[in-house]
Amino acid sequence: MRTTLINILTFLLLLVIVTSCSRKKNSFVSRNLHAVGTEYNVLYNGDLALQAGLDELEATYNEDYWDILPVERMQLKQEVFLPGQKPANPNFERAEEKAVKAVQKHSIFVNEEEFNPQVDDAYLLLGKARYYDQRFVPALEAFNYILQFMPESDQLNQAKIWRERTNMRLENNETAIINLTKLLKEESEIIENEDLANANATLSQAFLNLEQIDSALIYMNRAANLTKNKETIARYKFIAGQLFAKAGQRDSAFVKFDQIIEMHRKVPRRYYVHSFIEKIKLFDNSTDSEVLLLETLNDLEENRENRPWLDHIYSRKAIYFENRDSLNDAVTYYNLSLRAKGGTDQYLRGNNYSALGKISFNQNKYAAAGKYYDSAMVSYVERSPEHRLVKKKRDNLEDVILYEERRRSADSIFNVLDMSTDQQIAYYNEYIAKLKAEEERLAKLAEVEALKEAQNQNAFQTIQNNKTTKRGNAGPAFGPIGGAPSTPTLSGTPTFYFYNPQTVARGKQDFRRKWGKRKLENNWRRKNKKDDGGGEIVIEEDEALVEEEVRPEFTPEFYIDQLPEGMSVLDSIASARNFAYYQLGVIYKEKFKRNDLAISRLENLIAFEPAEKLLLPGLYNLYLIYNESGAFAKADTYKSRIINEFPDTRYAQILLNPDAKIEDNASPSAVYKRLYKEYEKGNYEIVVTNVERYVTLFNGDPIVPRLELLKAFAAGRLYGFKEYKRGIDFVALNFPNTEVGKSAQKLVLEAEKLKIAEAFMPEQGLSDFKLIYRIEKTNYQKLEQLKDQLEKAIEQEKYGFTVSVDVYNPQENLIVVHGLTSKLGSRGLGDFMANPSNGFNISDTAIPIATENYKIIQVYKSLDDYEKEML
Repeated sequence: MRTTLINILTFLLLLVIVTSCSRKKNSFVSRNLHAVGTEYNVLYNGDLALQAGLDELEATYNEDYWDILPVERMQLKQEVFLPGQKPANPNFERAEEKAVKAVQKHSIFVNEEEFNPQVDDAYLLLGKARYYDQRFVPALEAFNYILQFMPESDQLNQAKIWRERTNMRLENNETAIINLTKLLKEESEIIENEDLANANATLSQAFLNLEQIDSALIYMNRAANLTKNKETIARYKFIAGQLFAKAGQRDSAFVKFDQIIEMHRKVPRRYYVHSFIEKIKLFDNSTDSEVLLLETLNDLEENRENRPWLDHIYSRKAIYFENRDSLNDAVTYYNLSLRAKGGTDQYLRGNNYSALGKISFNQNKYAAAGKYYDSAMVSYVERSPEHRLVKKKRDNLEDVILYEERRRSADSIFNVLDMSTDQQIAYYNEYIAKLKAEEERLAKLAEVEALKEAQNQNAFQTIQNNKTTKRGNAGPAFGPIGGAPSTPTLSGTPTFYFYNPQTVARGKQDFRRKWGKRKLENNWRRKNKKDDGGGEIVIEEDEALVEEEVRPEFTPEFYIDQLPEGMSVLDSIASARNFAYYQLGVIYKEKFKRNDLAISRLENLIAFEPAEKLLLPGLYNLYLIYNESGAFAKADTYKSRIINEFPDTRYAQILLNPDAKIEDNASPSAVYKRLYKEYEKGNYEIVVTNVERYVTLFNGDPIVPRLELLKAFAAGRLYGFKEYKRGIDFVALNFPNTEVGKSAQKLVLEAEKLKIAEAFMPEQGLSDFKLIYRIEKTNYQKLEQLKDQLEKAIEQEKYGFTVSVDVYNPQENLIVVHGLTSKLGSRGLGDFMANPSNGFNISDTAIPIATENYKIIQVYKSLDDYEKEML
């Protein structure tokens, strides 16, 4: 009976407990049971998963010490997360699942209020998991839920701080600043230190995002003083040091970095090493000791604990040597930085390559500089300021590399041609000796590498055999029982003997020296062998060595025979060399501001006595360089030569009238447009005359090369092909670094390829003719009358011809009838227009001409010659 009563009471108690655990009832038992289940089961595992995800996030984060470090070690992703998309990190996914489970199974939400004291932790965990997985809008919803429905929560301040961190990630920095400032003002006395440090650091980051350095500094210093976590202290102090440096407060920055250095092993090594590096970046020659700086760099380099940061240390040491003109040491350390193991800083690699490019350029090693700049562009982020700057340098080098190679090649050819035969032989023998030495070096290197590979294979085989022995395999350790150790197979390595052509070539020579020329056949080593003719090849053991076969490239004659011959070939090489020297002079002067190199190239050009089209601009550019640098006596020498030897040129006119001014208030662009319209109307003389006036007024303006090219086209239409070619040559030579100048260079090449014969074509059998009349430009009335009469006759007789007025030269225009099919028919039309009985009575001479010959007379302005020869 008693047992039955106990069972009934137990059942009733369990029933009460079960009913009390309902999530719909706010009771003492329900609250505490759900709270215990939430904290010690679900949330515990969720917190573990969150920490694991956070550790993974920080471990994969690449710190950018070239910019102010962010408060959080979290790399923002570029992808846009869609609603309902799962977390990318499985740890954050698990943390989120645990948080959701805690809410779904243990929330006691009654009358718009939450009564389970652990559910706020669940929502905080949910928000953090979403935040670190960079789904910031859902994270904001979780934090806002705590603030809206759990006003008594002990996590309220944390939720406020995390909400503002999320707002900041959503670029609502101003909102975050307002809310955090209010929180710190009203609740700072009751917020725990770590939360207070977190709030100050977040506020500092918000100010930093808005580039308000002074405000960011205030709150970052506070955050560093509030936290107790050594790693966090180091990070906050490091950021504060960077902010002081950016604000120009060098001494304050040193204080922060020194505080980190003093903590030494109490903080992560990365902050310790980079504090030294940041101090080195702030080195001041006027106040700091160079000896101490070098000692610091040496200590950092020699400390084995600093190996992961050797790329940064080597690079700073390279900069130290470069600033002191120890360029060989600088190059060594830049290369060490590039080869340092574990170096992942692409920006640093870009800086190293860029610095090596600059050094190579200053040493006139332009091809090497170009390669370094290519590597720098690959290392920098595309379209970043650094990438654009290096790309510009590389593009500028394109022409330098091209013309320097042409210059060197031509100079080398002429230097050798100036030598006697004996000197040429000695010169090439010296070159051949270097060639052989390099080939020998490569061959020995290949043999050493092959030997190393064989040794490695033997060592590997020994290890494998030892492992087999230890495992007690049934098979023998060294091949067949009682046999010798098995020979390792050497394969798959690029240093194998027969993979190296130099080694193979030397082996062939050694074989021929000892055995002579032998066929690939059986018994090839026999002393006596029958040859194909039945005779015997006898090789005695003490027989003299067979003479070694010499490769052609190892003989001076091989190179001497390739030297160019003939005046036309040498003139062509000299012309290309002179053009290269001129282009280099202008490029160094205008693009690189290297007057020393510009003077060297241009004065060499003048010494070669080039054609006038290069000599004149070369002299003029030398005058400009010396005049601008204050070497007036030297400038006057070149000025006098231009004026005395070339008085009728534009260069002489510019030098004689340097202060000439033109009253014109129009902008350069407006002037160009106006002149271009005149060109379209056929008013070529107006274009030529006005361009000559305006280039003086707009001297130095980017519009000048465009005006000069327009003038070249107009002059060509007025004066013919030779004047056109002279004009585009002028633009190409005087503005080689502009887009217009490069276009002119292409036009020059096309003009040189264009073969328009000056001799007139025989017109018998041709079927395309014109009839032309010569009219003075000033006789406008006659020109219009003649054109009207021709058009009227064509319309009246229904000929189907067309009439145009073409410019011929500054004195004459041509009225041209197009569409005639024979010379006889052209004459007939001329006679018809001259006969008064037809109602026209045109007395001017009508000239029938084939269309092909019309092109010639327009190109060479040779209508007078045509009338003498063909009519």
